[in-house]
Amino acid sequence: MTALDEFLDIAHRVVWASVATVDRRDRPRSRMLHPIWERHGDRVTGWAITRPTALKRAHLAHAPYVSCSYWDPAHDVAVAECVAAWEDDADARARVWQAFLDAPPPLGYDFAQIFPDGPQSAGAGFLRMEPWRIRTQRVAALERPRIWGAPASVAV
Repeated sequence: MTALDEFLDIAHRVVWASVATVDRRDRPRSRMLHPIWERHGDRVTGWAITRPTALKRAHLAHAPYVSCSYWDPAHDVAVAECVAAWEDDADARARVWQAFLDAPPPLGYDFAQIFPDGPQSAGAGFLRMEPWRIRTQRVAALERPRIWGAPASVAV
């Protein structure tokens, strides 16, 4: 199993990620998000539908990077270090919305419960995350970490 395969396995099983940004004073700030990840050959793209609060916008304007960390009680760990940006394209937003609807539970989710006007809801922010580095490890199984780095054409 490759690091990308293992990352997707852990992330989509654990579902909730601790996502850290950096504030204007270079201090980390973490929150829980529910990302979904899409595989595109030798890379992945993460998406989170979340409220684009003034704080989140300020953090990403200061430093457009996030760290997404997953952990489960069996000590399976997956971390993606990413470039992050808000997605405003209507087609992309509709596609991501549908990906959440189509995903099996517990990953799948109907965000209309929070954003009743669908993917174009004024309060819905679509955060795109493009990893440059992924690290996975099944600690309880005493496995060594697996590392993936973005191809040179994608790396940051």
